[in-house]
Amino acid sequence: MATTDTIAELVAANGGAAVLDRIHLPYANPNGGPAAKFGLGAELYLPDIDRKLLREQAAEFLHDFWSTFPQQVNEFLRRDTKRAKRFKGDPRTAIEEDIARQAPETGYSGGLFGDVDIGLQNDDVPPYQAKLLVSRSGDARPSFVQAYMPLASPIEDLHISVLRERFLVWCQRFRPLHGSAGFSLIVCPGMEQNSVYALQLMTRFPGFDFPSTVGFTREVGDVHDRIKSVSWLTALGDDLVAQLGGLATMRQALEPACTLHSYDGGVVIQAGPTPRLGDTHANDIPAEYRLAARFTRPVRFEDYDEGLFRVPKDLNKREETLSWVRRFD
Repeated sequence: MATTDTIAELVAANGGAAVLDRIHLPYANPNGGPAAKFGLGAELYLPDIDRKLLREQAAEFLHDFWSTFPQQVNEFLRRDTKRAKRFKGDPRTAIEEDIARQAPETGYSGGLFGDVDIGLQNDDVPPYQAKLLVSRSGDARPSFVQAYMPLASPIEDLHISVLRERFLVWCQRFRPLHGSAGFSLIVCPGMEQNSVYALQLMTRFPGFDFPSTVGFTREVGDVHDRIKSVSWLTALGDDLVAQLGGLATMRQALEPACTLHSYDGGVVIQAGPTPRLGDTHANDIPAEYRLAARFTRPVRFEDYDEGLFRVPKDLNKREETLSWVRRFD
């Protein structure tokens, strides 16, 4: 049985997507550990503002993520290191000291992580992740933050409301160019190339996003007013809202199927009460996602040179990327 069929049956048999916390996408060699896990994810692409302020905001983002999951998040990846190290207690001071080690103009990257044991050998995919990149001054590519979490807590409380609440807080803090949040694949930090094993899954279940912040910023360069895709939550900065006709036009086109959350700096489109996976084999493309995608199509980035993820050798990377970003059309 295909992996996609197995996942569909597990979700149906267990009454919802929370079962995804207990399964993974395997490599061709099952002893290789998980190629990806599944959960909730968020990514925000940030404006080109004063780097000192942006780094202060980045520190708050990392600390906020730890504060949301203090019992699970216990590893810190410092700047210019390859391995995260465990910590105890509040990591605020360590984060701020690490960010301050070099001048703001040099940029910054770092992250926090937390593991959940699902009984796998060679498991290097932490389901709790908060990562960021503050680009160097003069770099045309936008900075970004991204966060990932399991579907549910250890006591089975779904993280859906947590994701929405934190996403709106982060939008208010960063006033991003754009961003999104919803169901996502979760991969080993720095190992996005594992996506060659995920294309079939992403094609069948359109609600999954793929963690491609580095690839997307490389593709867009200095084009900061085009979005990657839509998800359950889609953030649009004021410039994009204006390009789409303003808030009143958005309300007329999207409500009541979608909920609009205004904040100081933009609008978040919420495509339905909860995130949806969908299933193309069952002709199930979530209607709210379709509506959000069609409305935001004029500000969607499609000028790819290569693409966002690896594909099998008989497929074209750019064409598959375009097919994926247009999946809700």
